[in-house]
Amino acid sequence: MQESKLSFANVSQQINSMDKEYTRVLSVGYFSPGWPREAYPNGIVSYVATMVEGLHAIGHRPYILCENLSPSKGDSTTQAEIVPFSTRSTSFTIRLFDAVSYRLRSDIAIANTLARGLSRAVNDLANTSNLDLLEMDESFGWAEFVRRKLSIPILIRLHGPHFLNGAVSGAVEDRVFTRRVELERQAIANAFAISAPSLNVLEQTRHYYNLPLEKAVVVPCPVAQVSQEERWKAADCDPNLIAFVGRFDRHKGGDLMIDAFVKVVQRYPAARLQFAGPDSGYVDDIGKKWQFKEYVQARLPGALESGQVEYLGHQPPARLNALRKRAQVTVIASRYDNFPYTALESLSLGCPMVASCAGGIPEIVTDEVSGLLFQASDAESLASQIIRMLENPGLAARLGERASVECGKRFTPEVVAKQSVALYEETLDRWSQRR
Repeated sequence: MQESKLSFANVSQQINSMDKEYTRVLSVGYFSPGWPREAYPNGIVSYVATMVEGLHAIGHRPYILCENLSPSKGDSTTQAEIVPFSTRSTSFTIRLFDAVSYRLRSDIAIANTLARGLSRAVNDLANTSNLDLLEMDESFGWAEFVRRKLSIPILIRLHGPHFLNGAVSGAVEDRVFTRRVELERQAIANAFAISAPSLNVLEQTRHYYNLPLEKAVVVPCPVAQVSQEERWKAADCDPNLIAFVGRFDRHKGGDLMIDAFVKVVQRYPAARLQFAGPDSGYVDDIGKKWQFKEYVQARLPGALESGQVEYLGHQPPARLNALRKRAQVTVIASRYDNFPYTALESLSLGCPMVASCAGGIPEIVTDEVSGLLFQASDAESLASQIIRMLENPGLAARLGERASVECGKRFTPEVVAKQSVALYEETLDRWSQRR
């Protein structure tokens, strides 16, 4: 396949060319793997919650469709109608068929049952509330099964194809891996419309699957804007504190953070690290799985006992923001990431940030302008950039200030919602012409 000549500037021009005035109010459905955001710390859920805010702010009607609805957590938004659906049939014959299908091919059975429940809810909305369009991610290829049952167009959002995220997480490329990758390829290939948070993930998807995806458009993920009073301030932070937000695993680079911190404390013995995120275990190059405390004890003995390294585990959004604002530098060490909310949230808070030059992260963080980038998977490079931040508090403050300015221009819910609506309108125009 000929290498695509698409650039980030061209993508912006493509969006701007669609940005014409529409007076119609759109009703858009978003599939979410769970709800609310507080109960499901997931990038897709965060995206849906913030898109709902932006879409509502510019006068459109969002709906959230989810199977997993937590009754124990407060709803994080009142700006969308929540539409729960069930994948369980009331028919004994269908339930028996589902059980047999699950034994034969569980991935197909799960996709079929989800498509049955979700498509029923979507088509009911289309008939009663004039739902115009459904947006959902490509995960497991579920969108292809749903597409076949819908009376309205479906737009696939490339949140993180498994050929990328699975591989970087160390997943064994066995039959299960291959099946999932193929199902996602079918969903992407047959999609009527596609959007991608980053140019990187779109181009990698094109090349991996050898698909032109001529109608695909890059629309970034939105993040809520933070007021000046609530942003990071040099006077309020601990000049020795480093914050890491993310899982301890291979994908998010938790091991790289620890390895880099060992090098940092050789230069700055007073440096401290607070690690916030679940301990999913890091699998090293020879296949050994390390848990967080075991890994720290092996790399920096006594650091946990002294408090030089503190493991906070999973934390709610408010606690994470407080940690970021208290730290001199926030680190995103992913070996690959499409368009991570950890970077967007740090940007919106105006936090001095060191992030890996991987995936779509350089499309969020501009090196030496709104943060510092380091070579992905390189603990030495990460340590060097952290040390620059600790040595130069003035640099850290300037980068943090510029980060919040860039975020306000490019990633607020209203800005991204306008780009999305332009894409939705173009999709509906093509759908009408086709029908």
